[in-house]
Amino acid sequence: MISCLSNTGALRCPSPDRALRIVSRGIRCAVILALCAIASFACAQNRMPEYSVKAAYLFNFARFVRFAPSDAFNSRQRFDICIVGDDPFGQTLDGLTANEQLDGKPVRIVRLKIAAEARGCAIAYISASEGSRLKADLDVLHVQDVLTVSDLPDFLQHGGMIQFLTVENHVRFAVNLDAVRGAQLGLSSELLRVATSVSGEASPGVHP
Repeated sequence: MISCLSNTGALRCPSPDRALRIVSRGIRCAVILALCAIASFACAQNRMPEYSVKAAYLFNFARFVRFAPSDAFNSRQRFDICIVGDDPFGQTLDGLTANEQLDGKPVRIVRLKIAAEARGCAIAYISASEGSRLKADLDVLHVQDVLTVSDLPDFLQHGGMIQFLTVENHVRFAVNLDAVRGAQLGLSSELLRVATSVSGEASPGVHP
Protein backbone atom coordinates (compact mmCIF):
# COMPACT_ATOMS: atom_id res chain seq x y z
CA MET A 1 0.00 0.00 0.00
CA ILE A 2 1.26 3.49 -0.83
CA SER A 3 1.70 5.85 2.13
CA CYS A 4 1.72 9.66 2.30
CA LEU A 5 4.98 10.70 3.91
CA SER A 6 6.34 14.04 5.06
CA ASN A 7 9.93 15.09 4.49
CA THR A 8 10.77 13.58 7.86
CA GLY A 9 9.27 10.21 6.94
CA ALA A 10 6.26 10.56 9.23
CA LEU A 11 2.87 9.52 7.94
CA ARG A 12 0.78 12.61 7.19
CA CYS A 13 -2.57 11.95 5.54
CA PRO A 14 -5.09 14.74 4.92
CA SER A 15 -8.35 15.15 6.78
CA PRO A 16 -11.40 13.49 5.13
CA ASP A 17 -12.77 16.84 3.88
CA ARG A 18 -9.48 17.89 2.38
CA ALA A 19 -8.93 14.36 1.08
CA LEU A 20 -11.96 14.67 -1.20
CA ARG A 21 -10.47 17.77 -2.81
CA ILE A 22 -7.14 15.97 -3.17
CA VAL A 23 -8.82 12.99 -4.83
CA SER A 24 -10.65 15.25 -7.29
CA ARG A 25 -7.51 17.19 -8.16
CA GLY A 26 -5.42 14.03 -8.14
CA ILE A 27 -7.66 12.27 -10.65
CA ARG A 28 -7.69 15.28 -12.94
CA CYS A 29 -3.94 15.88 -12.84
CA ALA A 30 -3.05 12.21 -13.05
CA VAL A 31 -5.27 11.72 -16.07
CA ILE A 32 -3.90 14.77 -17.83
CA LEU A 33 -0.36 13.58 -17.21
CA ALA A 34 -1.32 9.98 -18.05
CA LEU A 35 0.16 8.82 -14.75
CA CYS A 36 -1.06 6.23 -12.30
CA ALA A 37 -4.05 8.06 -10.83
CA ILE A 38 -4.39 5.75 -7.86
CA ALA A 39 -0.79 6.16 -6.75
CA SER A 40 -1.19 9.93 -6.48
CA PHE A 41 -4.05 9.77 -3.98
CA ALA A 42 -4.11 6.27 -2.47
CA CYS A 43 -3.69 7.70 1.01
CA ALA A 44 -6.72 9.94 0.54
CA GLN A 45 -8.81 6.99 -0.65
CA ASN A 46 -7.94 5.06 2.49
CA ARG A 47 -9.44 7.82 4.62
CA MET A 48 -12.60 8.38 2.60
CA PRO A 49 -15.93 6.60 2.17
CA GLU A 50 -16.14 4.56 -1.03
CA TYR A 51 -18.81 6.74 -2.60
CA SER A 52 -16.91 9.94 -1.93
CA VAL A 53 -14.11 8.56 -4.08
CA LYS A 54 -16.60 7.46 -6.74
CA ALA A 55 -18.19 10.91 -6.71
CA ALA A 56 -14.81 12.48 -7.42
CA TYR A 57 -14.27 10.05 -10.29
CA LEU A 58 -17.75 10.64 -11.70
CA PHE A 59 -17.29 14.39 -11.82
CA ASN A 60 -13.89 14.05 -13.44
CA PHE A 61 -15.18 11.60 -16.06
CA ALA A 62 -17.27 14.55 -17.23
CA ARG A 63 -14.08 16.45 -18.07
CA PHE A 64 -12.86 13.74 -20.43
CA VAL A 65 -15.95 12.69 -22.37
CA ARG A 66 -16.39 14.06 -25.89
CA PHE A 67 -19.81 14.48 -27.45
CA ALA A 68 -20.38 14.36 -31.19
CA PRO A 69 -21.72 17.75 -32.37
CA SER A 70 -25.49 17.61 -32.62
CA ASP A 71 -28.49 19.90 -32.29
CA ALA A 72 -29.57 17.99 -29.18
CA PHE A 73 -26.22 18.50 -27.46
CA ASN A 74 -25.84 22.12 -28.53
CA SER A 75 -29.33 22.96 -27.28
CA ARG A 76 -28.57 21.78 -23.74
CA GLN A 77 -28.60 24.63 -21.28
CA ARG A 78 -26.83 22.63 -18.55
CA PHE A 79 -24.37 19.78 -18.17
CA ASP A 80 -26.51 17.33 -16.21
CA ILE A 81 -24.95 14.47 -14.25
CA CYS A 82 -27.90 12.22 -13.44
CA ILE A 83 -28.35 9.51 -10.82
CA VAL A 84 -30.88 6.84 -11.78
CA GLY A 85 -32.37 5.07 -8.76
CA ASP A 86 -31.27 5.39 -5.13
CA ASP A 87 -28.59 8.03 -4.56
CA PRO A 88 -25.52 6.63 -2.73
CA PHE A 89 -23.58 9.92 -2.90
CA GLY A 90 -25.57 12.12 -0.52
CA GLN A 91 -24.52 15.74 -1.00
CA THR A 92 -20.97 14.89 -2.09
CA LEU A 93 -21.57 15.37 -5.81
CA ASP A 94 -23.49 18.58 -5.20
CA GLY A 95 -20.54 19.96 -3.25
CA LEU A 96 -17.99 18.95 -5.89
CA THR A 97 -19.92 20.48 -8.76
CA ALA A 98 -21.15 23.69 -7.11
CA ASN A 99 -20.44 26.68 -9.38
CA GLU A 100 -18.63 24.45 -11.89
CA GLN A 101 -19.04 24.57 -15.67
CA LEU A 102 -18.30 21.99 -18.35
CA ASP A 103 -18.36 22.76 -22.08
CA GLY A 104 -19.45 26.25 -21.08
CA LYS A 105 -22.57 24.91 -19.35
CA PRO A 106 -23.31 24.97 -15.60
CA VAL A 107 -23.13 21.53 -13.99
CA ARG A 108 -26.27 20.21 -12.31
CA ILE A 109 -26.84 17.00 -10.33
CA VAL A 110 -30.22 15.45 -11.18
CA ARG A 111 -31.81 12.57 -9.30
CA LEU A 112 -34.17 10.39 -11.34
CA LYS A 113 -36.51 7.54 -10.50
CA ILE A 114 -36.38 5.87 -13.92
CA ALA A 115 -33.92 5.79 -16.82
CA ALA A 116 -36.55 7.06 -19.26
CA GLU A 117 -36.25 10.46 -17.55
CA ALA A 118 -32.54 10.68 -18.42
CA ARG A 119 -33.05 12.21 -21.86
CA GLY A 120 -30.86 15.30 -21.89
CA CYS A 121 -28.41 14.00 -19.29
CA ALA A 122 -24.73 14.10 -20.21
CA ILE A 123 -23.81 11.34 -17.74
CA ALA A 124 -26.12 8.81 -16.11
CA TYR A 125 -24.96 6.89 -13.04
CA ILE A 126 -27.10 3.76 -12.68
CA SER A 127 -27.49 2.93 -9.01
CA ALA A 128 -27.30 -0.51 -7.43
CA SER A 129 -31.05 -0.26 -6.79
CA GLU A 130 -31.52 -0.64 -10.56
CA GLY A 131 -30.00 -4.12 -10.64
CA SER A 132 -33.19 -5.89 -11.69
CA ARG A 133 -33.88 -3.22 -14.34
CA LEU A 134 -30.35 -2.83 -15.66
CA LYS A 135 -30.95 -4.29 -19.11
CA ALA A 136 -34.11 -2.22 -19.60
CA ASP A 137 -32.31 0.93 -18.38
CA LEU A 138 -29.44 0.44 -20.82
CA ASP A 139 -31.85 -0.30 -23.66
CA VAL A 140 -33.43 3.10 -23.00
CA LEU A 141 -30.14 4.96 -22.67
CA HIS A 142 -28.13 3.42 -25.51
CA VAL A 143 -30.04 5.44 -28.10
CA GLN A 144 -29.18 8.68 -26.26
CA ASP A 145 -25.79 10.42 -26.26
CA VAL A 146 -25.40 9.70 -22.54
CA LEU A 147 -22.28 8.33 -20.84
CA THR A 148 -23.44 5.47 -18.62
CA VAL A 149 -21.58 4.64 -15.39
CA SER A 150 -22.30 2.11 -12.64
CA ASP A 151 -20.75 -0.27 -10.15
CA LEU A 152 -23.28 -3.02 -10.82
CA PRO A 153 -21.70 -6.43 -11.60
CA ASP A 154 -21.27 -7.23 -15.31
CA PHE A 155 -22.28 -3.67 -16.21
CA LEU A 156 -19.94 -3.59 -19.21
CA GLN A 157 -21.11 -6.98 -20.46
CA HIS A 158 -24.68 -5.66 -20.48
CA GLY A 159 -23.68 -2.68 -22.61
CA GLY A 160 -22.66 -0.10 -19.98
CA MET A 161 -19.74 2.23 -20.68
CA ILE A 162 -17.75 2.72 -17.46
CA GLN A 163 -17.86 0.33 -14.50
CA PHE A 164 -16.42 1.05 -11.08
CA LEU A 165 -14.34 -1.79 -9.63
CA THR A 166 -12.75 -2.38 -6.25
CA VAL A 167 -9.17 -3.60 -6.55
CA GLU A 168 -7.10 -4.09 -3.40
CA ASN A 169 -9.53 -1.89 -1.48
CA HIS A 170 -9.20 0.97 -3.96
CA VAL A 171 -11.68 2.29 -6.48
CA ARG A 172 -10.75 1.67 -10.11
CA PHE A 173 -12.74 1.66 -13.34
CA ALA A 174 -13.01 -0.31 -16.59
CA VAL A 175 -14.28 0.90 -19.97
CA ASN A 176 -16.38 -0.60 -22.78
CA LEU A 177 -15.45 1.44 -25.86
CA ASP A 178 -17.92 -0.39 -28.11
CA ALA A 179 -20.76 0.98 -25.99
CA VAL A 180 -19.17 4.44 -25.94
CA ARG A 181 -18.84 4.42 -29.73
CA GLY A 182 -22.41 3.18 -30.17
CA ALA A 183 -23.67 6.32 -28.41
CA GLN A 184 -21.53 8.56 -30.64
CA LEU A 185 -19.34 9.55 -27.70
CA GLY A 186 -15.61 9.58 -27.19
CA LEU A 187 -13.31 9.32 -24.18
CA SER A 188 -9.97 11.05 -23.83
CA SER A 189 -6.99 8.80 -24.45
CA GLU A 190 -5.48 10.10 -21.19
CA LEU A 191 -8.49 8.77 -19.28
CA LEU A 192 -8.25 5.40 -21.01
CA ARG A 193 -4.60 5.08 -20.00
CA VAL A 194 -5.50 4.99 -16.31
CA ALA A 195 -8.42 2.57 -16.69
CA THR A 196 -7.92 -0.90 -15.23
CA SER A 197 -9.08 -2.41 -18.53
CA VAL A 198 -10.42 -1.17 -21.85
CA SER A 199 -12.40 -3.33 -24.28
CA GLY A 200 -13.64 -2.55 -27.77
CA GLU A 201 -12.65 0.06 -30.33
CA ALA A 202 -12.89 3.84 -30.11
CA SER A 203 -14.73 5.94 -32.66
CA PRO A 204 -12.14 7.77 -34.80
CA GLY A 205 -14.61 10.57 -35.41
CA VAL A 206 -14.97 11.51 -31.74
CA HIS A 207 -12.02 10.01 -29.87
CA PRO A 208 -9.29 12.68 -29.41
